[in-house]
Amino acid sequence: MQFNRMANYVKLSTSEKPSLTVPSIGAILARHYGVCMLSCQKLNGYEDYNFRIKVESTGNNGKEACCHGYTFKVLNKRNSQNTKYIEAQHEMMSLVYGSGILTPRVLPTLSGHLYLTVNLPVEGSEDIDAPYLVRLFEYVPGTIIQSVPLTPGLCYKVGVVAGRVDTALKGFDHPGFHGNEVDIWHLNNVTLILGLLHVVDDRGDREMISDVIKAFESRVLEHLDEFQQGITHGDFNDGNILVTQATDDDRWKDVHDVSAILDYGDSAYQPYIFEVAIAMTYMSVLSDSIPPQTASGYVLAGYLTQNDLSDREIDVLKICVCARIAQSLVIGVYTYHVDPSNDYTLTTAKEGWPRLRQLWKMDTEELVSEWRNIASSCKEKLAAV
Repeated sequence: MQFNRMANYVKLSTSEKPSLTVPSIGAILARHYGVCMLSCQKLNGYEDYNFRIKVESTGNNGKEACCHGYTFKVLNKRNSQNTKYIEAQHEMMSLVYGSGILTPRVLPTLSGHLYLTVNLPVEGSEDIDAPYLVRLFEYVPGTIIQSVPLTPGLCYKVGVVAGRVDTALKGFDHPGFHGNEVDIWHLNNVTLILGLLHVVDDRGDREMISDVIKAFESRVLEHLDEFQQGITHGDFNDGNILVTQATDDDRWKDVHDVSAILDYGDSAYQPYIFEVAIAMTYMSVLSDSIPPQTASGYVLAGYLTQNDLSDREIDVLKICVCARIAQSLVIGVYTYHVDPSNDYTLTTAKEGWPRLRQLWKMDTEELVSEWRNIASSCKEKLAAV
């Protein structure tokens, strides 16, 4: 049953890809947005299809174009079916943007809609068309965090922004976040990866992941109602965080500062510990010059300045982090197994496996104590600035 649900999810997300050409994209933009495309560059994407678009300065819509261009996003077949969820994302993004956190802004069509469904040829079956949901966003300039050296100060800033997002969304809800088809990327569905462990070659790794998921199920999933919950971004990974040059008065004396948060496609109503754990996960995986427990500790320290967590919630963060690493690794391997043309799905694999082995072996009490010490030292350091 688990395998069937996961396999169907991945199949719907990766099969029946739209056949997109530069002329076809240009035609959609001209007809529905009134802009004249000058260039089109394909961007990385896990399940959806993203293109950076540059257009003439003024289009048929009479409005001045965004100076940085646009991101043209085509959702996969599965995501294209859930328009209520897309509407919920748009409201969420507007609130986050209004709180002072830079996030992509969706451009309405000529008819005033924030998305539209278009019939496109299916790749490999050019005589068959299928409906896909498309949107156009203002392109947000910056450098993804995975392209710059990771420092404790930058990890702290990631935590701060994650906390600010969650705080900005407190009190917000939308029907589109509830009653949806199971999303395998939401942490409360992580047990589903047990049905995909056959794609993991190493027996020891399979056993480790099984142990992680069992611990997550008994320590976290069976106690969800004991944790604070709200609408969250849901995917603070290293490809969704942009950085720019830090100002001269940066309190951390860092070269970079977090400038924007991208991709709200995995947003969800869920425990806040999942939000911070996901951010801790990807900074731990990304860290090569600082230990993963240090990187994750600074993320947590930053988050706690914006959103309080109980001792009980902090105590289960190690399990949540390990569960997210396991989820990313297994889904990535299986998705590549289904669609070998997209090696972007293996992004986490190189450093993810050694990080998971390392963190899972750590004594939980000692790790939590180290995290608390980092949070205390950050308070003292910043209070002295």
